[in-house]
Order: sequence, then C-alpha cells, then structure tokens
Amino acid sequence: MSTEFEIFPGKSLSGLFKDIYDNQQNKKARISELIAEMRKLIRHAGDMAVIGPILKDLVDVSVRNDDALIKLATIAQRIVTANTKSEGEVGFLSDAEKEQLLKEIEVTVNDVKDEQDAKVDELTNEVEELKQKINK
Repeated sequence: MSTEFEIFPGKSLSGLFKDIYDNQQNKKARISELIAEMRKLIRHAGDMAVIGPILKDLVDVSVRNDDALIKLATIAQRIVTANTKSEGEVGFLSDAEKEQLLKEIEVTVNDVKDEQDAKVDELTNEVEELKQKINK
C-alpha cells in the first residue's frame, strides 16, 4: 500500500499519519504543561473541584480528535487498498465511492479542526478566569 496516496490537495496518507502522531505528541505535552501549571494554582480542595472538570474536558476532546484522525486514516487506507485491487477482486471501490470517501475525509478534518479550536479557546478562557479568581 502506498502511503504517498494524495487524500486531498497537499495531504498524503503518510502526511496524515505524521499529523496523527505529531498531534498526539503535542497534545500530550500541552496537557502535561497545563496540569503542571494548574498544580501551582491549587490551594485547597475547592480549587481542584473547579479545575478537575476542565482537565477532564481537555483530555476528552483530545481523545475524540485522535479518534477522528484515526477514522480518516482508515478511510484513506481503504481507498489506497481499493486502488491496488483489480476490478474483479472483492472490496473494489468505484470512482464515485472513492470520491464520497474523500469528501467524508474533508468534512471530518474540518469538523475536528473546528471542534478542537473552539474547545482550546474555551478552556484557555476558563483557565484565565480561574487564574484571576485564585489570584484575588
């Protein structure tokens, strides 16, 4: 199977795999940094009761985004596999089915990006509000 298959303009299957890996590593580092920063702000159990759900939401969004990227990779792999099979073999996709899968990939990519951006903005605002409350 070729990992250089172009999923959509400017993005190959190998690029998608790299994005999945890089995303996971970046989120892992960002979550660890956020937890370390939040530890400094926790002064009593009430602070943890407020900060805990924020951290939980961040981890949940991270997991959902990773799942969506893995689904994209699965769809792309199916397309590549279908391209390598001859018409008589089981599992062959028509051009219309390939096009539909590519559209699904684009929609999923946009959904993931929008959801992630919105959640990061929301969590950043909540963290700033908590910092201000704790510092008062």
